[in-house]
Amino acid sequence: MLFFKSLRRTAAIALVTVLAANTAFATVSGQSSSGSAKVTANIPEFIVLHYYSTLTLNFDTPTAEALDEGDKDFNVSWKGEASGDGLTTANLMDAKLELASGKTTVNLGKVWAVRGFSQSGNAEVSINIPSGGDVLQNGNSQISMSNVRVTDGSSTGSSIRTNLGGIAKNSATFGGVLMELDFSKTNRSGSHTGGQYTIVASTI
Repeated sequence: MLFFKSLRRTAAIALVTVLAANTAFATVSGQSSSGSAKVTANIPEFIVLHYYSTLTLNFDTPTAEALDEGDKDFNVSWKGEASGDGLTTANLMDAKLELASGKTTVNLGKVWAVRGFSQSGNAEVSINIPSGGDVLQNGNSQISMSNVRVTDGSSTGSSIRTNLGGIAKNSATFGGVLMELDFSKTNRSGSHTGGQYTIVASTI
């Protein structure tokens, strides 16, 4: 009996020794190491200009009017000749549509947009009328176009500096065009064609 008790005691001691050794080994195996890497990205200059290649300006149709200019006396001879001042430019009544100088400024909103990358994060947007692009014609009826400008809502001019915004479409900068149209030599209805402007967008 003493032999079996001694054998059980020896086996228990051996089991405890093995468990302790395994626990120590598991603790040692939980080691780690780390490292850091610096990342640099070189972004090229890049710009996208969105624009309409054709614009058609559909003007509102004014209401036709008949303006009663009142009473007027004329002296008439028996030969049928009449004397007395009739209608003149100075005494004509105003109609609902009046262009005193024959000119109007048209403001076209959101007809261009820019996005991309530049060294400053900005772009220069400019506008000009190429040779022959300042007249819209329909036979001998003409509309003159002049004083074209670009605007982004903050700046307006023939050339402006605007925010480029980045490459995403939802961060693009939108802009408009202003132009002066002269109708003093316009006598026909219908389509007048031939007008043109050019927009240039550059990284800066």
